Amino acid sequence: MPRFQYSRLGLLFRTALLGYVLSTAVPSSAQSREPIRDVTIGANRELRVNGKPFLPIMAWLQDPGNFPAVRDCGMNTTAGYWRGSGGTRSVAEYLGQVQEAGLYGVMPYDDALRGHPALLAYIHEDEPDLPRQVSDGEVIASPGLRLNSRTPLWRMRDGDTSSWSVLDPLAEAEITIPLPAPVTVRRFSFWLTTSPGLSVAREIEIQADGQKAAVAALENRRGEQAVDLPEPVTASRFTFRVVRIDPGDNEWGSIAEIAAYDADGKNVILAPPRWIPRQTPEQTAESYRRIRQGDASRPVFMTFTGYFHPHFGKWPEEVRDRLYPAYIASADVVGFDIYPIYGWNKPEWIHLVYEATAQLTDLAGNRPVYAWIETGKGGQYTGALENQKDVTPRHIEAEVWMALCGGATGIGYFTHVWKPSYHQFGVPVENREALRRINDRLTRLAPAILAPRCKGALSWTTTGGKVAAFLTAAEDAIYVFAVNYDPKEQPADVEFTLDAGGLPPTAAFTAEGAALVIDEKRSVPIRGGKFSDRFEPLGVRLYRLPYTERPEAGQ
Repeated sequence: MPRFQYSRLGLLFRTALLGYVLSTAVPSSAQSREPIRDVTIGANRELRVNGKPFLPIMAWLQDPGNFPAVRDCGMNTTAGYWRGSGGTRSVAEYLGQVQEAGLYGVMPYDDALRGHPALLAYIHEDEPDLPRQVSDGEVIASPGLRLNSRTPLWRMRDGDTSSWSVLDPLAEAEITIPLPAPVTVRRFSFWLTTSPGLSVAREIEIQADGQKAAVAALENRRGEQAVDLPEPVTASRFTFRVVRIDPGDNEWGSIAEIAAYDADGKNVILAPPRWIPRQTPEQTAESYRRIRQGDASRPVFMTFTGYFHPHFGKWPEEVRDRLYPAYIASADVVGFDIYPIYGWNKPEWIHLVYEATAQLTDLAGNRPVYAWIETGKGGQYTGALENQKDVTPRHIEAEVWMALCGGATGIGYFTHVWKPSYHQFGVPVENREALRRINDRLTRLAPAILAPRCKGALSWTTTGGKVAAFLTAAEDAIYVFAVNYDPKEQPADVEFTLDAGGLPPTAAFTAEGAALVIDEKRSVPIRGGKFSDRFEPLGVRLYRLPYTERPEAGQ
């Protein structure tokens, strides 16, 4: 029987008192983290290390030189590895440095990692669901033409005149379009790319089945340029050769689109592309099989893009419904990355962190779920740095608790920035301070966060913003965790209602008393099983409700 398995350990944590757990859970810089003997998944969808619940707080893909910063910000795990990181010669050597830094590792599979005391889990290749375009429309390059994989030649027949393909060098460039059956063409059209520094095609010879059919004389401009043939040509193979150019600063140039029209005006060489995932579910299933066959003692992580959420519209509903359950079947722990500000420059999309976590939690069944959280601006796809909106401590804290309220039992941070220059741990000073505070709180409250969630024990009504919350019955008390995730950043007045009938039989509280507001040096009264509080925009509130009776199990 493999040591990694879904455990059936009942509803309550079998750990020591909260203070003891915290005193042993976080090593100082001079200490080593407890060596891992086994990793299981508990009944509350929590990872358990050596039988104890563990909340992974991860950094993504870090050079060993950043490990002190990772640890200083309160993280306990690093995920991912690329060959040669920090001068390491292997993932095993890298994991050794992870261990020396007092961290755990979530690593790509390697035989040499089996039984490593710092190995928390394995991880699939990143974002297997990332869409990529492919085309069945073949375009053959002549010998000597240097190809650019980022601008595939099939874009010249994809029907999108804003896409383009590099021809390098442009002078004498030749491409051929083969077709499965002969077609009859009356007219050709060309769309050129005219950008500063590029060479531009001015004459293109057109051949049909190896015979010269026409020469297209083109202007140095954008837009469609049509060439009517003296008489129709029928062929199954068309070749286009650039015979004259306007030279630019660069040897290369581009043709955005070529079309060939029949008598009815149909583009007979059109080949629209289609979207496929970076890796198919079948490929991930094979990868999972190999990992589990090689080492069944550790769970396997898989990170998705946010495209399982319908907000982005990247995959049709029927594709999402088929794709993601198949992926999830090939993982033991699943997560995702949505960066509303860093990735999209849209703070108004912050609510997606909660919604996507809740959706993935539903899809994941009894698997743990994690969310990657943004930590600053400096993204490569959101325009000039001066136009990028700030990711503030308030955003980070709210997103962390949105994820937890949505069902996450693990948190990761994406710390890479590309602007003003690339750095793997480009977290601003004020956000590093916030991470220390947030992660200290996560570590202190991990036993409560990972305790049994009692959905029937808590309900709430809200005036103003949108609030998400959950209640757990921990070993020492009942906890309520809540966040205002309203994208319009409205404040919210919330009334919580407690229902003892939704608690496990070993948990009890009185309908009268007080709820301690954690880390705020105040409490709110409980009257008739209800208590109220005000949430500022993106505000987080954490409550501790002491037990008043603890009936023994079975009474």
